[in-house]
Amino acid sequence: MTGHDPFDSEQGERARQTVMRLLAATGGAAGDFAGEVLAGRRRPHELLAHGPLLDEFVRDARGWWKLLDALPAEERQRLAAEAWSSFERQVGELATLDVDDEVAELEELAAPAQGTPASSRRTRDDDDDDWSDRSYLEPL
Repeated sequence: MTGHDPFDSEQGERARQTVMRLLAATGGAAGDFAGEVLAGRRRPHELLAHGPLLDEFVRDARGWWKLLDALPAEERQRLAAEAWSSFERQVGELATLDVDDEVAELEELAAPAQGTPASSRRTRDDDDDDWSDRSYLEPL
């Protein structure tokens, strides 16, 4: 590990914005949270303190953990040795990715799942800042 945070740079911030744009386009609790980050009302690290999202990410992480445990020891060691450089490369790729088309496609895919056309979704206003106390099943 190199000891620096790849997000503590202009390139890292562009990568973070790309990820948040993609996540916001998916809708749901995670998408709503990402939208709040993009609007400047939340910080990305607060995601792990948001109960419904934390539960979902922990469940997903357990699935990844099981997949990694199923790999042969040599493969796990190789992946561990390459993890940091792979992470830095992915941050660089995200920073240069043009996601406008992908965001539009994700919004279209998420709209039927939410029962609302993408173009007519209600935009949130700054006065609605109690959203984090709501159940993730409650519509915003």
